[in-house]
Amino acid sequence: MKRVLSLMLCLLMLLPAAPVQAKTVSEWLEGYDTGEIWFGEDFHYDITDEEACWELLQKPITVLDAHQTEKIYPRETPDGKKVNTDKLGGFINGASAAVHVLGPDEDGWTLIEGVDYYNRIIRGYVRTRILKTVTPNEKYGIIIDKLTQRLYVFIDGKLWDSCLISTGLPNDEQPYNETAAGEYMICSWVGDFDSEGMICATALRFNGGDMIHEVPHKIGYDGKKIYDRWEALLGQKASHGCIRTQRIATEKGLNARWLWDNLKKGTKVLVWDDGGRKMPYPEDDRQLFYNPEGGSLYHADRMCSTVRDKYLPLKAFAYGELDSGDFLRLNACTKCQPVRRKSAIAAENFARGVITQEEFEAALTPIPYPAEDLQVYYNPNGGKYYHSEERCSSVKERFLPLTGFDYAKLDTGNFADLKPCPYCDKIPRKAEIYQANLDMGISPEKLAELDLTTPASAPMEEAEPEETVTVTEADPRDVEVSITIRN
Repeated sequence: MKRVLSLMLCLLMLLPAAPVQAKTVSEWLEGYDTGEIWFGEDFHYDITDEEACWELLQKPITVLDAHQTEKIYPRETPDGKKVNTDKLGGFINGASAAVHVLGPDEDGWTLIEGVDYYNRIIRGYVRTRILKTVTPNEKYGIIIDKLTQRLYVFIDGKLWDSCLISTGLPNDEQPYNETAAGEYMICSWVGDFDSEGMICATALRFNGGDMIHEVPHKIGYDGKKIYDRWEALLGQKASHGCIRTQRIATEKGLNARWLWDNLKKGTKVLVWDDGGRKMPYPEDDRQLFYNPEGGSLYHADRMCSTVRDKYLPLKAFAYGELDSGDFLRLNACTKCQPVRRKSAIAAENFARGVITQEEFEAALTPIPYPAEDLQVYYNPNGGKYYHSEERCSSVKERFLPLTGFDYAKLDTGNFADLKPCPYCDKIPRKAEIYQANLDMGISPEKLAELDLTTPASAPMEEAEPEETVTVTEADPRDVEVSITIRN
């Protein structure tokens, strides 16, 4: 019996411990003011007010006179215990992070406040002797706006240019990923570093472990740098706290490399918080551009260099049309970085608590169902796919033309077993469209009120293929597939 009990005890010891329920980001912030109030409750985040921006960029700041990677923990009382000891929390970085002095010297200690990696205002006592006033560089200034996800460069008092960035994206397990609001100084040129397989080039330190650096890349098998994954995230929160900066130069030449080559030590960096602020929607008549001959992207630049010359100039359409018809399937170009869809902006505003659920849903355009009599096609001789094209190139010639049927029958009888053809424009089933609307944020109650049935718009004209690849399947009926690959 003792042996059995001993074995059971050993087995129990091997069982994984019950998971500890992680706190939410909001729970991590409970009891603290955040960087939302760093510049004052009445602060106007107006990037067009050059005079006010430059005045703040040139205003001296008080820093903690310590090494740029040293962590200073404010104390609850002079020489008392630390205010906070959360992982990567409760401390102010030395040399470059501004603090506000809140009181006089008290026997060698002074009450201050600063912002930690959680974007929390930490108030407590530090040694008076480490308080140091520093004056910013007189030529350059940087403003990072977490709301617009842009970095703005000021030169000699004037707004010179701006570019896209990604600031920190916190989560419940890593709430310290937030990029802290506040005032900082560029303190060192760190260069390239590797972060979890991401290579971050031209890094400039401004707040301890937080850097301004080029959007990450990895090295492909052929030795080329691959940026696609992280460039696609520019314009939204995505980093671990650093400021990922676009590598493709603007018309004036601004990019991460320009910052590395031109900024000076002591350049002041303002980080504006997005808390409590509402991102406005672009005007409905704002022009965007696309390639009507099969293009899959929408653009801010009519002559975007990602598009082949034969398709230029691109065709214009209005921002107000972006969430309707065939424009729904277009993705944003990662180079010219056009404005985001109203639904994406509304989702962020809702997450920040600056709009109501009703306002959020009002900004969303539900995806409609195709018309009931829309013709869908299949091969009755054993074909396993349904198609949007009567003469789909994935089907052998002897089975063409395909047989048509109404979209209304797609979820009935044997049609319900058909899969969408992977090589012609996909026509989603009603269940997929319904789920997509839910994923967008529209409530089931709201969807129940809407009539999602609307005539389907005509598909965009396909471009001539630039490259053709032949693939053979095991199914003897639907074989010989020609895939058009577009760059």
